[in-house]
Amino acid sequence: MTPPAFCGAASATTVARWLWSTVVAALIIAAPQRALACAGCRNPSMPSAQGSRGELDASAWRAGASLSATAIHVIHTSGCVDVTQCTDVPIQPQYLHDQRIYPIELRLFGEYALGGPLGLELQLPFRAVHTTIRFETLNGQAYTPLDANVHHRDETIYGPADPSLLLRVGQKVGEFWLAARPGLSVPLGRTVEDPFELGDVGLRHQHIQLGTGTFDPLLLLEASTALRSVSLDAFAQGQVSLCNNTHGYRAPTRFYAGAHAGTDITPALSASLGPEVSHDNAERWHGEIRQDGLLGRTELLGALRVGYKLHLTELSVSLRVPLWRRLLEGSEPAGDFQNPAIISFAVTQSASD
Repeated sequence: MTPPAFCGAASATTVARWLWSTVVAALIIAAPQRALACAGCRNPSMPSAQGSRGELDASAWRAGASLSATAIHVIHTSGCVDVTQCTDVPIQPQYLHDQRIYPIELRLFGEYALGGPLGLELQLPFRAVHTTIRFETLNGQAYTPLDANVHHRDETIYGPADPSLLLRVGQKVGEFWLAARPGLSVPLGRTVEDPFELGDVGLRHQHIQLGTGTFDPLLLLEASTALRSVSLDAFAQGQVSLCNNTHGYRAPTRFYAGAHAGTDITPALSASLGPEVSHDNAERWHGEIRQDGLLGRTELLGALRVGYKLHLTELSVSLRVPLWRRLLEGSEPAGDFQNPAIISFAVTQSASD
């Protein structure tokens, strides 16, 4: 069914009703979704691209902040199916890891138009990841593992993540604003020693990292236009790690893209809705893909954004829900993975010199 916004003479009220009814349907579909996953030994990631921001006049600047959060629930088995024929360290019967992970990211950004098609942008992310763990027997009784604090524990990891510096090259082509933002991430975020090597010999280790440990090239593409009472925008972002860091870790290649249709509900209030896709390929340690590491993740999300303008300041809230998810599994026993939604709040300020 073609949405009313693309049929010509639809009112902003009609478009707004379509946006809200579509996102409610997406929430109903996505809320109970569960997907198979390997053991919960992954560095949690959360799509956090700024998306399309549109044109910026020469000598003008734009700055803002966004706060994003999500909740992840992972349940997986550990231990030995047969303790008489087991090489795990230590040897213990099968039991369950019931882990909850709460990533939060504060991202500051500033952009300045140098004149002509050029501009500079700086992004400064800060992350916190809170985790809790509960161990149970296969029949649901509380269990205390012999290595209770080795793999998972109740803790909070926080600090700066990897900042990014980007060059914006943009141009108005007819009714379309087109821009490319090549850039580089700087390795300031916390990284860890190989957790799988440590875990293999029963030593305490950490999977959560706040950065990649390498200078990673990245590229953002954006396009936007307005058709009658409807605005359209699209973006694509990619980041690639080209080598191992000092611990032997090579971060997964990440891709994130989306397209949205929006409308003004009132002169100050706007809303947009559209699909987004996020993909991470396998992470590597010392050139190897570990079966209980990140083997790959692809998600199709439905995204709703509502913004409110106060002169040169805009406040917005965004909600993204997974409509479809595929987690690539290895040889480890599969578990349950839930990540029902990502919510973001943002404030943006624009001005001219």
